[in-house]
Amino acid sequence: MKARAADLLACPRCLVPGLNCRAHGSEGDEILEGELSCGRCGDRFAIRNGVPRILPDAAVEHDQQRTVDRFGRQWNDFDFLTHYYEQQFLGWIGPNRPEDFKDKIVLEGGCGKGRHSSLVSSWGAKDVIAVDLGSAVDTAFRNCRHLPNVHVVQADLFRLPVAPKSVDIAFSVGVLHHTPRPKEAFLELVARVKTGGRMIAWVYGRENNEWIVQLVDPIRKNVTSRLPHRVVYEASKVPAALLWAVSKGVYKPLRGAAVGQRLFYQAYVNVIAEFPFDEVHSIVHDHLTPPIAHYIERSEFEDWFREAGLVDVHMSWHNENSWRGTGTVASRPDSEIGIDRGSNEASRPRSEQASDPV
Repeated sequence: MKARAADLLACPRCLVPGLNCRAHGSEGDEILEGELSCGRCGDRFAIRNGVPRILPDAAVEHDQQRTVDRFGRQWNDFDFLTHYYEQQFLGWIGPNRPEDFKDKIVLEGGCGKGRHSSLVSSWGAKDVIAVDLGSAVDTAFRNCRHLPNVHVVQADLFRLPVAPKSVDIAFSVGVLHHTPRPKEAFLELVARVKTGGRMIAWVYGRENNEWIVQLVDPIRKNVTSRLPHRVVYEASKVPAALLWAVSKGVYKPLRGAAVGQRLFYQAYVNVIAEFPFDEVHSIVHDHLTPPIAHYIERSEFEDWFREAGLVDVHMSWHNENSWRGTGTVASRPDSEIGIDRGSNEASRPRSEQASDPV
């Protein structure tokens, strides 16, 4: 953790911006071991292996914990960063462009192995706060520690250690639909964005994914998400190999032909056809491992933006199987932000505070 990250973070209990920092062990400009503390309520948070661990003091929901644990192991296995991630990421966040992030303070909700935060860093962001609840933060830290403007934090999207109205852009790509309450997580991110800033999200769509909901989801829920991680990792190589072979041997050669446009799921499979096997394996594994996965209808996604009061909203179907949306945060009073824990929470007895739902 860079020392100046303490100024960007806030106590998740009382949301006071800026945390006190004590370093116990450093390497260069990275604090590897130490402690953050809130000057208001006194809560303390460990810095371990270079990552602040600002975790909830109450138990995380069972399936949420299982989901983040499994994704943590996934990103530790699929820890590579590669050149095609930039074009993929731009597809998910369109119509936003790299220049939109220049000199901005950016919050990523669910950073995984750090691939998107590293891209935003390269686009000239002033600071990037990369948050994830699981052990993937250790992979993200390894991938991003050389970047002076990226700060990886282990924290819960439902108890973000970031003050309201303190970042210029918040984004979440492929994460909200793996939380127990996607809309609530979305609104928590929006609440951290300054007036005039941008919120960006990409989620699985319900439309055109009925076959996944009807066929793949029951297998994921009842079988694969309950199997040991290593079993799913190895077993998922079989469907991944089939998908990889069909995408390159059938879809890609027919891409320019009329018959190719009528192939099942062609828009998405043609994207996959450009990826190496390791990436296809990661995608298949991603669909089989998490206990939680929601498929969001456009009308529901639109409701999130409407409830958040976002304006200048752009929403579009991506690869005919998912939704991407972006909007500008309009001026709103603090009472409408929805996370004003303030002095009320800081003054309550600790036992009562700890009973709050996460």
